[in-house]
Amino acid sequence: MRRELGMSIALVVMCLGLYLSNPDFLGQSNSINTLRQISMLGIFGIGIGFVIITGGIDLSIGSVIGLTGVLIAKLSSSQVGGLGFSLWIGIPVALGVAMLIGLGQGLLITRLKLQPFIVTLGGMLLLRGVSQTIAEGGTLSLGGSPLLGLANGGLLKVGSDALVPYPFLIFVAVIGVATYALHFTVFGRYVYAIGGNRDAAEYSGINVKRVETSTYVISAGLGGVAGICYASYIGQMSQQVGVAYEMYAIAAAVLGGCSLRGGEGTVLGIIIGSAVMRVLDNGINMFQLPYEDADGIQRIWRLDPNWTFVIIGSVILVAVILDQIVHVVQERRRIRRASAGAAQAAPGLRAAAAIGAAEPPAVRATERENV
Repeated sequence: MRRELGMSIALVVMCLGLYLSNPDFLGQSNSINTLRQISMLGIFGIGIGFVIITGGIDLSIGSVIGLTGVLIAKLSSSQVGGLGFSLWIGIPVALGVAMLIGLGQGLLITRLKLQPFIVTLGGMLLLRGVSQTIAEGGTLSLGGSPLLGLANGGLLKVGSDALVPYPFLIFVAVIGVATYALHFTVFGRYVYAIGGNRDAAEYSGINVKRVETSTYVISAGLGGVAGICYASYIGQMSQQVGVAYEMYAIAAAVLGGCSLRGGEGTVLGIIIGSAVMRVLDNGINMFQLPYEDADGIQRIWRLDPNWTFVIIGSVILVAVILDQIVHVVQERRRIRRASAGAAQAAPGLRAAAAIGAAEPPAVRATERENV
C-alpha cells in the first residue's frame, strides 16, 4: 500500500498544481471529460494488469481496441461502407472477436512457449492491418447510431453535461469484478503465484497454462469493452484509433505498482495509475504560466503539445527505474535480515554442538538406542 499511497499523493499534488496554474482544469466540462478518459483507460488498463501480474505483456491491446470499434462501425453503421446490422449483432460479434484474439495469443504463448513480447507485437501489427483492410484505409462513421449516447450520456445531467458518464459506470463495474477475481478468489492467488515463481506454481499443481491463457482473454475482452466506449466517444473509426494505447495502459499499470517481473500489483494501484496518466495528458494542454515579456506585455506560457510522447515516455522510464530500485533495496534488506538471523542462531548452534561433543560416547550410544 505504500506505493499506492505515494502515487495518490503525487496525483493530488499534480491536480492542485494544475488547478493553481489554470482554474479551468477543475471546470465542469474538463473534469467530466477527464473522468471519462480515466474510465476508458482504466478499463483496459485493468485487463493488461492481469497479464503483467503473471509476468507477461500484451502489446496488442491498442489494436484490439481499434479493431473492436472498426467492426462495430462496419457491421452496425448505416452510413457509406457500413452493413446496417443492429447493434445487438455488431457489439457481441466485436466482443467475441476480441476474446478470440486473446485466446489465440494465449495459446500461442502457453502451448508453443513463444515469447509474449513477440506474439503480442505481431498481433498488434496484424490486427492494425486487419482494421485498415476493413476500413479500406479510410474511416467508418457511426453516423447517428444510438451507440454515440454511451460516451456522451450519463446520469445527473447539469446543462448539457452528465456528471456521471456511462463509461465511468462501466469502469466501476469492471473494478468490482476485477477486484473480486484478483484479490478474493483462488484464480487471483494463482495469478500472483505464477508471476512470483512460475516453476514453483507448476510444481504445486496449478494449471499454469490455463490460468495464463485466461489472463490474455481477460485483457483482450476488456480491450473490446474499451473499444466500444472509444467508438461511441469518437464517432468514427479507422486503423489509427488505438495507436500507442498499450503504452498508456502499461504505464498506468507500472505506475500503480504492477511489476514487469510479475507477482505484484493491485486493482487500486492500476486505477490510480490510470488517473495519473490521464491527468498528466490533460495537464500538458491545460498547464499555463503567465509572465511579462521585455516590453511589459502580459503573456501566457504553455507546454508544447508535441512534447506529449516525450513526457509520457519519460514517465514510463522513470517508473521502470523506480521499480528496479525498489526491488534492489528490498533484496538487500532480505539479505541483511537473513544474515542477521543466521548470526543470531550461530552461537546457539555452536553451543549445542559443543554439548554434544562433550557427552561420553556411552551416553550418546544409549540415546541412539532409545531413539
